[in-house]
Amino acid sequence: MAQQANINLKQGILVGLKVFPDSARSAVYAFLGVPYAEPPVGELRFAPPRPHMGWNRTLQAINMKPICPQLSNTVYDETPDEVIARPAEMNEDCLYLNIWVSENGLRYGNLPVLVVLTGEDMSYDWPRNRVTGLDMAAEGLVVITIQYRTNIFGWINAPENNELSGNYGLQDQMLALDWIQENVKSLGGNSNHITLLGHGTTGAACALLHFVQSQQSSYPMAPLFNQMILMSGGDIEKQVAPLAQVQEASRVLVQKLGCQFEENGKQMVSCLRSKSVSDVLKAFDSIYDHGNGTFHLGPSIAYNLADIFNNMTIMNNAPNTMMGITSNEGAFLPDYWLELARDNYESLKSYVNYTLLKAFIGANGPNSNQHILEALNWRYFNSGPDGDRIQLLASMQKFISEYEYEIPFYRLLNQMSNMSSTSEIYAYIYDFANTMDMRGKVNLFAGASHSSDLPLIFGPSLFQQISRRRFTIDEEKMFRKMRTPIINFIKSGNPNPGRVYEGWLPYTQKEKFIFNLGEAWISQRGDILDLDMANIPKIEQLLDSERALSVRSRLNRNQFNNPYQMPSDKRSIQNASMNLISKRNSEYALHLKRVYGYWQVFLPQSFSSNGQYSDDIVTQRLLYMEASADAARYKQGFFVMLILVSVLMALLGLCIYLLRRNPLEPSPHFDCDL
Repeated sequence: MAQQANINLKQGILVGLKVFPDSARSAVYAFLGVPYAEPPVGELRFAPPRPHMGWNRTLQAINMKPICPQLSNTVYDETPDEVIARPAEMNEDCLYLNIWVSENGLRYGNLPVLVVLTGEDMSYDWPRNRVTGLDMAAEGLVVITIQYRTNIFGWINAPENNELSGNYGLQDQMLALDWIQENVKSLGGNSNHITLLGHGTTGAACALLHFVQSQQSSYPMAPLFNQMILMSGGDIEKQVAPLAQVQEASRVLVQKLGCQFEENGKQMVSCLRSKSVSDVLKAFDSIYDHGNGTFHLGPSIAYNLADIFNNMTIMNNAPNTMMGITSNEGAFLPDYWLELARDNYESLKSYVNYTLLKAFIGANGPNSNQHILEALNWRYFNSGPDGDRIQLLASMQKFISEYEYEIPFYRLLNQMSNMSSTSEIYAYIYDFANTMDMRGKVNLFAGASHSSDLPLIFGPSLFQQISRRRFTIDEEKMFRKMRTPIINFIKSGNPNPGRVYEGWLPYTQKEKFIFNLGEAWISQRGDILDLDMANIPKIEQLLDSERALSVRSRLNRNQFNNPYQMPSDKRSIQNASMNLISKRNSEYALHLKRVYGYWQVFLPQSFSSNGQYSDDIVTQRLLYMEASADAARYKQGFFVMLILVSVLMALLGLCIYLLRRNPLEPSPHFDCDL
């Protein structure tokens, strides 16, 4: 059942849909495909966006618009086998907003606003299963997603050419935030209460950049949002490459498109604008190489992000921020890895040695050497017997999770909490078993994979869109458990307002508190992933068959076992006392310190080419020592408690003996009364 709703904006009348989501009793209005900028085509390709001039009379905002052009047939386009992939709709005319607001919100107004940026590798957005704010809006929010330019269309920046200055993707987002500030009141929102959520290696980086840009004296602007949520951001400093790198990549792209011979800047840009979308993407594909290319395109900034994070004046202005990652980000498996594993163990091992690890060595400069390869093989790829494809795949996931996500997450947490004294930083780890990512693929390995948080956070509508089924009862409970603190943060700046017992504490240098969002994170045994043994036959079937298991065959809602439910030995931990909960929330921080110590202290210290270590290494060594000291304190505390319990048991035994002794015997001078 759906009805239309009309909103008067200065651009014209906006007509949306009145929808009744399954997860709520109240209606939600959806305004889809609302333009905030003129189409970036023709003279506006490779140019800053222009505000939309408005529409004549009425705009029927009832359908999402195509996403901006991006490469196809990538890991983000993959689907579960048995699911036929429908072509993703793309168009250069793509600068639109999608808006959801509850019926009561339109009636009474002043609702908190959640603005969502998604995206990966500065090159992609989710091509098919796009985030919907239908269920979150029913919780009393205005939810808005932004479509923006990315890859070559969003980031190309030619040196010595003012006509091709780059950062078009950031400017798209900024113009959208301006539009929201100007119009959200008419849509039931509060322009002074906006949370910017950035998900993925593009979304999180861009969200953080908008805060940084607002603090630059040469780039003055009023705050466009009041809070941030950064989810699964990976190495943000890597995504925001130095200006020289972006310009070098742009120079190569101009050459590949045959426009380098135009001496006049305007003529060169005209040449680029004359190329077809297909030709432009082919040129980008030639340097991207699935993210392993020498060249990098992304936002280009003239300052060092690390310096910004170490600037007390700037970071004191940081808004309240929530940051988190999933427990096994690296489990976002490309089909190519599975094909190699299906081939044989040797093919997968060769890929590890000659592609995966070599790419890491190449990315870390001339000081990297064969000894580091041996050290990495020793830590990650020596735990299982030769020929064990499952363990090798699990080790590859652990390698990606730690290097690409956990180290940057821990570093950014400490940078922000160390420099910001006026705002709160809340950190979390999201850990479910057998989670489904945004492609609809289920992770049969340990932990929660990259993007598997989105289907549960944004609720049943997105989950059903991806999986083609409803929540089970247990999934419904997990969905509410996970989403409640996030909505609390959006509304109040605190994930557990007014609650102390089992509260979610801020992350500080003194109290490194990382909340377990979802099931309890389980410390891994040694250097291997703690696989659920019940999933081993399913993984073997996946690797031994030509067709992978489909989502529906793995996630049969009529099965007794809940695919989002952890094994019983892990579930029992969730029922532990408050002390154990507090210990778990500190345990993951200790795990991050150990990972950081290995990558940032042990490797550089052991294998530096000249044996000299910078001040950074000294600082990193101190962090490593801190991690060791924490471990020693845990060990010491355990033995002190053990001794205390032993003494109390001895006293209790003595008291019992004295109470039962023969009353005619002489009494020793000892009083058991309390």
